[in-house]
Amino acid sequence: MVYVHERGARHLADPSRLLASATRLYGDAMERMWGRFDPVPGERLRPLAGGERISLGGGELAVAYTPGHAVHHVSYFDAASGMAFVGDTCGIRRGGNFMVAATPPPDVDLELWHASLRTIAAWNPVSLFLAHFGITQPAAAHLTQFADVLDRTAQQVLATLRSGMDDDAARASFVEAFRADARRGVGAQDVQAMEAAGPIDDIWRGLARYWRGTGVV
Repeated sequence: MVYVHERGARHLADPSRLLASATRLYGDAMERMWGRFDPVPGERLRPLAGGERISLGGGELAVAYTPGHAVHHVSYFDAASGMAFVGDTCGIRRGGNFMVAATPPPDVDLELWHASLRTIAAWNPVSLFLAHFGITQPAAAHLTQFADVLDRTAQQVLATLRSGMDDDAARASFVEAFRADARRGVGAQDVQAMEAAGPIDDIWRGLARYWRGTGVV
């Protein structure tokens, strides 16, 4: 079975619109980065709204709706082990302690994102399983640090939008500063691998879209 938030189920049944949107972001790199997408048969889809409990492998997972990174995001909690499976809601962690907020357009919403972090924290998890990359603990420390990273990144993008530069220059300024910070955190080779998986430009684009949607710029 494939469990997915109800807002994402139709895109798994028919991925054509999702692929068209993603291709606008990733262009010719789409196939290299993500490979082939096949529709999921309808009888194998299990749409979720949040609040469900899933019996799996003799255990049980609690489900929570955790938007902010994406409107269709859900997270799962295994009370028996204390592990929360959080996708991209708790960010990307590389090089041991370097965190990145994945904020590609079009769904970034900081208020919803922080609410989702509080939802995950309310589970009182011992550890977090990040989609990128792997298990981290203690969970409480990661959640606190990531919330700061998310806000700091958002403020950096806002500063470029208020700088008077045009979008190309503002984006380039953010990317240059981000790369420099990342090189200090994880080294040039790891930064190159990180950019191959997700362009830094998209971090700026997603947050710029968010800020403009709030009307603050």
